[in-house]
Amino acid sequence: MSEGYQVVIIGEGSVGKSALCLQFVREVFSVEYSPTIEDTYNKTIKVDSHTVTFNLIDTAGQEEYVALREQYYLKGDGFVLVYSIENKSSFMAIGNHKDSISVIRPDGDVALILAGNKCDLEEQRVVSKADGEALAKSYGIDFFETSAAKRINVDELFIALGRKLLQINHKGEDAPKTSSPSNEKKSEKNEKPKKEKGKKKGGCVMV
Repeated sequence: MSEGYQVVIIGEGSVGKSALCLQFVREVFSVEYSPTIEDTYNKTIKVDSHTVTFNLIDTAGQEEYVALREQYYLKGDGFVLVYSIENKSSFMAIGNHKDSISVIRPDGDVALILAGNKCDLEEQRVVSKADGEALAKSYGIDFFETSAAKRINVDELFIALGRKLLQINHKGEDAPKTSSPSNEKKSEKNEKPKKEKGKKKGGCVMV
């Protein structure tokens, strides 16, 4: 039996939100950019022993659609906060998006994950890996550097989000087994260190 979750993709315009959705759902990438007002996608995947269906809501990044975007904050189960590593202002705007979610959803019972997209554009990088890590750490959430163009860490991002959603939904039950970065770090307090802090794939970083 599949468990369904609404996942809202949030970020400034042209950071690659639609490209991430299309790469995850259809395994395609388009170099053409067309500003999104709203798109929805569905995909069912296995997350450990669970079957999870994502209803992805790709939101508009433009300022004039803030009111529309906030409607989705009310009904989202999970949120992917996306910035581009070659766009500093998109990184700086993440705080505003996070604050908006916190105001509209003060219970905090939502899953959040941070994505530094376009990590294949290393020569154009203006946001360091360390900056992304530090921001995610300040929020207490997982962080991935992703590339929709090269399909780097795309599946990993959504699997990690699925694990977090399952943990929230099954609170009070036996938590699903997880190897998400945040849980690995917690377990290391009681175990001898076994792994490096992060792992690289295609030049991009997951923490």
